[in-house]
Amino acid sequence: MTDILHKEQNYIKRLNSNFIGQKIAEIFYEEINYESDIEYWNYSDNIHSVDMNVIFKFENGKLLQIKWDNEFYCYGIGFEEIRTLIKRKGFKTVNVSQNSNWNSLIGKTITSVDIYWDKKESQEYQEMLELVIPNVKKKQIKLPLSWKLNFQNEFLFISAFEIKDNGNNYYWADNLTIFFKDDDFKKYRLNQRFSR
Repeated sequence: MTDILHKEQNYIKRLNSNFIGQKIAEIFYEEINYESDIEYWNYSDNIHSVDMNVIFKFENGKLLQIKWDNEFYCYGIGFEEIRTLIKRKGFKTVNVSQNSNWNSLIGKTITSVDIYWDKKESQEYQEMLELVIPNVKKKQIKLPLSWKLNFQNEFLFISAFEIKDNGNNYYWADNLTIFFKDDDFKKYRLNQRFSR
């Protein structure tokens, strides 16, 4: 088994053991503090755009922070358990549990998680004799771009994806986008990415 395949399998096991069977008690978004009352995360009624982290508090008190990270390559979706919600300078934590999209999921159990992996070739370059030339052969990169969190009869998607007003959207972004409707997820072609 290759190191990459082993790493993917460990990621899937960690994800499943931390999320499946958990009941959501509260949801928080950690955002850059723009010193404004406007909530920039509310992109539309069914799409939320979060600068930093989505934090799940489960009924057993466990806190899991979903974030964009570089576990596989910048930027995929990662997560870690945190002990407490802490205020960090320059950031604010917003409890979004009462938002209509999240409120319907409070108390619901996560039944499964589907991972949407994205693949790309990467080429590193080096400078030699004032020329920029390829450095060895191209490397295959694969990272978890999106998750689909499934509940009994409901679901949502979380993606390392950023929607821009000018239409130049970013995959592999230092931003998280939450889609509460399948049509919105498909609109941005995130469903066409490699899936397992």
